[in-house]
Amino acid sequence: MKILQISTCDINGGAARAAYRLHRGLCEIGQDCRMLVRHKESQDDTVVLVDAEERPENPNEDFFLSAIIQPYYIDSNQTELSNTLFSLPYPGYDLSELPILQSADIVNLHWVAQYQSLVTLHRLFSLGKPVVWTLHDQWAFSGGCHYSAGCEKYQSDCVECPQLGDDPLNLPAAILKDKLEIFKNADLTIVTPSRWMASCAGKSKLFKGLKIEVIPNSLETNIYTPLPKPEAREEIGISPETITLLFGAIDGSEKRKGFFELVNAIKFCLNEDVFQKLLHDDKIRLVCFGRPSHELESIGIPFVTLGHLDSDEKIRSAYSAADIFLLPSLEDNLPNTILESMSCGTPVVAFDVGGLPDMVTNGVTGQLVPLFDTRKMGETIIDLIQKPDLRKSMGKEGRKRAEEEYSLSVQAGRYSDLYKELHLGNKSAFQTARAKSAVDTAWGHVRKEESLSVPVTTAIGPSFREIYDQVLMKALRSIPVALNILDGRYDSQVKDMRQQMKELHVHLEARLVKIHALTGMLKVAEADRAAGKREIEGLKTILAQRLSDIERLHVDFAQSHADIDKLTEWLKDSQQRFSELRSRFPVRVMKKLKLI
Repeated sequence: MKILQISTCDINGGAARAAYRLHRGLCEIGQDCRMLVRHKESQDDTVVLVDAEERPENPNEDFFLSAIIQPYYIDSNQTELSNTLFSLPYPGYDLSELPILQSADIVNLHWVAQYQSLVTLHRLFSLGKPVVWTLHDQWAFSGGCHYSAGCEKYQSDCVECPQLGDDPLNLPAAILKDKLEIFKNADLTIVTPSRWMASCAGKSKLFKGLKIEVIPNSLETNIYTPLPKPEAREEIGISPETITLLFGAIDGSEKRKGFFELVNAIKFCLNEDVFQKLLHDDKIRLVCFGRPSHELESIGIPFVTLGHLDSDEKIRSAYSAADIFLLPSLEDNLPNTILESMSCGTPVVAFDVGGLPDMVTNGVTGQLVPLFDTRKMGETIIDLIQKPDLRKSMGKEGRKRAEEEYSLSVQAGRYSDLYKELHLGNKSAFQTARAKSAVDTAWGHVRKEESLSVPVTTAIGPSFREIYDQVLMKALRSIPVALNILDGRYDSQVKDMRQQMKELHVHLEARLVKIHALTGMLKVAEADRAAGKREIEGLKTILAQRLSDIERLHVDFAQSHADIDKLTEWLKDSQQRFSELRSRFPVRVMKKLKLI
């Protein structure tokens, strides 16, 4: 059985790392697995890079979708509700003709935004292979948001999306409508790392009724092992006896990550005597990996920024150095950071949200507090600071759970069982077996420096196509503000771009005029068609009445014909009787009786 994982990246980002860990776990238990990515950073020969052919099918629309609509209709138009990624599902890399894909028995999609479009996914589904889609966020079943920020419109239609401020064209609703049409007959199985995400997918308009499995993420428990805390602290430049509070984020400014709430929790701690004494004695540090928010760096507690940690060993040292790992996420699936912390023997304090209850058990592996309750989070931090034995027992239990439930082999075994079930149930499996020689040729290793070239398609769904011109025009109208900022720095480029935009405006305005004219003609035609339909219905009624009248005439005619037949018989009988009378009586008698 040949298994193909499809992900935008291999190791860059949480979703990519989760997908790559599954890939490695499958390889380690003997499964024949490959990974097909748009961005490759690993040196793994089983990870195959996909590159775009020189020119997309439609260069103009490729530019409009990626460089105009995405930044100027979506990115710059997001509301205060959320600043988490909101992705247009176009354009897409068409993988459907690749031999490595055609020879796969199972295809497993992961985070494929900015890589796969609805059209390229449709082409992939049309190959008739079992497809598993592992959901690392909510983008797959939404109108474009990666996390809904509490909105549940993905359960119905995504009309009037609260994450887009000025969207009179209801772009997310059109995207969701296209997904409903394009995914209609796909042989699709959904896997979610958390029960929360499974619940969201099961309630969604798109995936309601599909097979949904919950299989948690995994990690390398042989790498993410507990180190002695004094040793680990020295590695990151902190004295061994210092109480260390760790948190991390790729982007500390993302609202969903909850760093505003974390600041408030730390501010609460600053008012507590225990915390003040630790500060006075220089025995506490707040440590961050990734990019923290600026406010966290200036709240009055010694702050250590580790930046981007580029190796598993550095990440392990950071977790092992910490007494408590803080995760203030307001929405999350099954974050790798919790698994890594538990595997390194560090207890967790987090909000009770999303998939976190799947991993963190209160008083056992950490502590969950009610969502947005920063006071309770602060109180919990103070409480754990004062209870080293409890922290130690939580760390041991977390490590035990990581080994038992979140190792690579455990996750890979669960996926392998699912793949076998789907493969055996696939009606076209025998076709793959028949193509074995081609499979063996296409499937082998690809050298690190090689990539597979595929076309980039700008084809879009029918509902989005209906509003495409207006969406593009609206996005273009917002560009002059940005161009004014660039003036003086790139004069010649800006002038050229202004001229191109001007010509484009004229072209699009003309298209819109034609569209409006055609729309008017269509409305008139629809009205005429409706009137004609009503007239036809009236004629049908008259015709039915006429047919009824004709039936009655047929009955009357048949009755008249029967009466005529009877009268004819009577006349014949009368004539016969008359002849008999004539033969019996003399002529003179007949005359006298005036019978002749």
